[in-house]
Amino acid sequence: MNKKFTLSLVSSVLIIIVLVTAYFLMNMAKTTTVYVDPDKVAGSAAQDFTVDVSISNVANLYAWECRFGWNATVLDLVNVTEGSFLKKMGSTFFDYGLNETFGHMVIDCTLLGNVAGANGSGVLVSIRLNVKNKGTSQLALYDTKLLDAAEQMIVHTVNGGHFSADI
Repeated sequence: MNKKFTLSLVSSVLIIIVLVTAYFLMNMAKTTTVYVDPDKVAGSAAQDFTVDVSISNVANLYAWECRFGWNATVLDLVNVTEGSFLKKMGSTFFDYGLNETFGHMVIDCTLLGNVAGANGSGVLVSIRLNVKNKGTSQLALYDTKLLDAAEQMIVHTVNGGHFSADI
C-alpha cells in the first residue's frame, strides 16, 4: 500500500510541475513586443531600404507612440508610412515629428472614435532610409508607449535594429 501511495504522489507532483511549466511557457510566449523588422540590415551607397516597426501579441491596442533614431551621417530618411495594424480597426490619426540633423523622429498613431482596439500582430509603421555614407547605425526604437481602449498602458518589450554599410 505504501508503494502505491508513493507512486501516486510522485505522479501527481510530476503532473502539476508539467502543467505549471506549460502555463508559464505559454504566457511568456504571449509577451507584447514592439520591434524593428528586419533587425539587421546591410546596404551600399545610394541604396534605399525599408524597415518596419511591428508589434506582436498585443490585446486591445488603441494608440501608440515611439521614438526612432539613426546615425544621420550614414543614413537619410526618405519616407514614413503608417502601417496597416491599427487602420484595420477604423479611422486613425497618424503623425510624426522629424529632426533630420540628429537622425531622430517621434511617431504616433491613434484610432478615432469609440471603436475596439486591435489584437494580434502587424506593422505599425514603415520607415524608408537611404544610405549616404559608409558606416554603421543603430535603428534605435525607444520611449515606446502603447495604450489600450481604456487609456491604460500596455506592458511590452522593445527590440531595435542595426544597419551597416561597407561602401
